[in-house]
Amino acid sequence: MESFAKLKRRGTDLLSSLPHNLPSMPHLQRPGGGSSTMKGTWQHISIPPLPRSSHSLDIVAGNAYIFGGEVEPRKPVDNDMHVIVLPSSSASADYYAVKAKPSPKQQISGKTSAPITEEDENEAQLKDPLSDVDLSSPPPAEAEEPSSATSNKSKTKGLDSQVPCPRMGHATAVIGSRIFLFGGRSAESSSEPLDEGGRVWVFETKTQTWSYLDPYRNSPVPPARSYFAAVATDKPRDFAIKPLRRASSWKEWAEGDSAEVGIPQRPIAGNVAAHATDEEDAGFGTFIIHGGCTAGGGRTRDVWAFDVRSCTWKELPSAPGPARGGAALAIAKSRLYRFGGYDGTQELGGQLDVLELALDEFDDRVSKGEIGVFARGEWQMLVPPVTSAPPPSAEETAKLVPTEEWPGNRSVSSLELVLGGGGREYLVLMLGEKSPSSEGHAGAGRFWDDVWAFQIPPVGMTAASVTDAFLQAVGRKTGEGKWTTVAPGPYEEESTLDAQGPGPRGWIASAPLGDLEENAILVFGGLTEDNTRLGDGWIFRLE
Repeated sequence: MESFAKLKRRGTDLLSSLPHNLPSMPHLQRPGGGSSTMKGTWQHISIPPLPRSSHSLDIVAGNAYIFGGEVEPRKPVDNDMHVIVLPSSSASADYYAVKAKPSPKQQISGKTSAPITEEDENEAQLKDPLSDVDLSSPPPAEAEEPSSATSNKSKTKGLDSQVPCPRMGHATAVIGSRIFLFGGRSAESSSEPLDEGGRVWVFETKTQTWSYLDPYRNSPVPPARSYFAAVATDKPRDFAIKPLRRASSWKEWAEGDSAEVGIPQRPIAGNVAAHATDEEDAGFGTFIIHGGCTAGGGRTRDVWAFDVRSCTWKELPSAPGPARGGAALAIAKSRLYRFGGYDGTQELGGQLDVLELALDEFDDRVSKGEIGVFARGEWQMLVPPVTSAPPPSAEETAKLVPTEEWPGNRSVSSLELVLGGGGREYLVLMLGEKSPSSEGHAGAGRFWDDVWAFQIPPVGMTAASVTDAFLQAVGRKTGEGKWTTVAPGPYEEESTLDAQGPGPRGWIASAPLGDLEENAILVFGGLTEDNTRLGDGWIFRLE
């Protein structure tokens, strides 16, 4: 029989799985009971060990996808996609590997949305007099088709392959059911980033195959890089609907599409399914990258956005501060958040940088839709408030000391968005490198084992916004826009591993569980202070 603790935990999980949007009176306490800390739990996942660092992790439909990384310094492991079926309720995790193979489509179309033109069908003219009456305008000249970046293969390396090569130090993000991948280093270029001409690799989780997107011929291309950060948004997604094609004759106008769909009295079965399309085939969303290590040992602080539908790169305002690699990046409520990084000398921190994004739209009264994502203004910096402390002696001057707790400087850490109770959203920052190794990438530095939560100001009419508005009106603190330390405990009280937690580590990969558990994050692998690559998985839950 199961222990009482496990039965109690299962009952707690069942209650927490109920919808969170049921109407209820808002609580008047600050999250965490008004204390200076919040609570969370660690749960160890039992799977075959997959030791690695500098890898990527994404979660789609309850499955975790792990790609790339290294066990020995500068030696990528493989290009298999390792899949973990995450545990749900009392079920255990499952694992399998998928060999890299190209998509039957070979390549996702990389053409931009061209202006709508008349089609020149030039079909055989019928003898019916009605067909002789031409209603169309003279056909316009053929629009020049954009050429793929594959025409410039001689300028870049590795573009002959239909699947990504084994790599490390790359970055990925999810749009819809697809995983987008950019950059990194290969075994042949272990000291330099892969230069693939701006190509973005796409893993189709539905078919478990690879395809790629090469930038449009006139698109600028970001410099090749490794050890950078990436996020994604599903915007733009609502595109303009093409107007109906004009009929070329009176007969075609009168018949309409009856040859394809039939007439109401005799419809043609299967027509809708035969002409159904997947919006992911045309593409939607924006893939965003930031910072990293560039060729020649340099670093950068630039930000680039890749529009999936038009296959074009666009540079956004560069982030403040020194150029860096290993920064943590997250997107929440149409804002980019960045914390930390490594500038080649020291770990960075002490501020949370924010860039507001906006969606460009059009409406010409004939059609309307979304065009693309752009930056609204420049980056803003959030720093801890300080106050002047009295000097300890008459010879010394007063010093500025922070009045709030703030996470320590770090790089190669985890920063993910989770949803808390009442519609509150939190950025959870955890683990990461505290100080670098004197041996560079061949060694291991010192690492954090802490967890922090940053409450994002609520937007819209949620229970959280009502509660926080009331607290602000009566002069109470709400916790929004502030960092709070999190005190994790074991998920299973009887589990020794859960009680130990993941321990200090960096060079990890993480991803939120999303719809599976809105308050949970999966952390996998990483590097310890004794220079050991880890292959274990942990689920963190914010309570």
